[in-house]
Parts: sequence; C-alpha cells; structure tokens
Amino acid sequence: MIERNNTSVTLDRIFEDIYNLVTEANRIPLTDKVIIEANDLADALDELKAAIPKEVRNASQVLEEQKSIVNKAYEEADRIVQQAKAEAERIVGIANAEAERILKEEEIVKQANAVAEDIKANALRYQEEVKRDADDYAVRVKQDSLQYADDMLAYLGNNLQSALQGLSDNRNSILAEQSSLQERARQAVDAVEELESE
Repeated sequence: MIERNNTSVTLDRIFEDIYNLVTEANRIPLTDKVIIEANDLADALDELKAAIPKEVRNASQVLEEQKSIVNKAYEEADRIVQQAKAEAERIVGIANAEAERILKEEEIVKQANAVAEDIKANALRYQEEVKRDADDYAVRVKQDSLQYADDMLAYLGNNLQSALQGLSDNRNSILAEQSSLQERARQAVDAVEELESE
C-alpha cells in the first residue's frame, strides 16, 4: 500500500513538472505560444515512462494479494466446515452411546431416541450455519477485493488518459507553432525576392 501511494505521488509530481514546463516556458511575442526546451520535456517524459509501468505492476500485485486473501478465506471456510463435521460426529456418537444405555430400560426408549435425534439435528443445523457463514464471508472478501481492484484500475486509467491528452495537446501546439514559423519564413523569403526583383 505504501509503495502504491508513493508511486501515485511520483505520478502527481511528474504531471506537475510537465504543467510547470508549459506555464513557466518563454512566450513567443505577440502570440499565446511558448517555447519548451526539448531536453526538459524529454526528461519529464522519461520519468513518466518509468513511473507508469511501476503503477501498473502495483495494480497487478494488488490483484494477486486479493486473490490470495480470497483463497485463504475459502481454505478457512473449508477448515471450519471440517471442524463442524467432526464436532457433529462427536456429538452424534455421544448421543448414540447415551441412547444405547437408555435402551436398556424399556420405558425410556422413546425418550432416548428423541434426545439423540434432537442432538443430531442441532449438530447438523450448527454445521450448516457455520458453512453458510463461511461461504458468505468468502464471497464478501472476494467482492471487496474485486471492487478495490476495479477502483485501482479506474484511477490508473483516468491518470493515463489525462497524461496522454496533455501530451497530445502540447504536441499539437508545438506542431502548429512550427507550421506558423515556416509560413513566416516563406513570407520573408518571398518579400526579399520581390524586393530583389524590383
């Protein structure tokens, strides 16, 4: 969790650096265009390339951890069910032994059978309740894990889309400025050629 938060902070810092490159860049007179040093922009992009895969790896690690938690929950549920079965068998064994003892007296045979059946039913009911609770717990853990993973991937997707859109906007601005400079250069050459031809 700490590593993921640190990586998120790194991404935020890189985005802030790119924003500062644009806002603090030298402006071209009489235009709303700016000049960005290629090396500065390349360094920021290199940092971004290094940070994004780490964030993606962290998301994959989170998914693996959540899968491990779900698997452990199912294993714990199975263990609880096995314990419940063993306890039920022990209780039924005690009940059967008690019933056999009681059977020696003919007048209380029915009562002994009723007691044994009641204990058995209670033990089976207990086993079912424990199994149901364990299954519910495992499902809740899995749902929480999947929700967390989905939130994490959505966060990453939003950050990546914002970064890519910003880079695309900056590139379009640079291309437009290059085109404008080329057009001015052509106009200047044309003007010089006209003066020379006169």
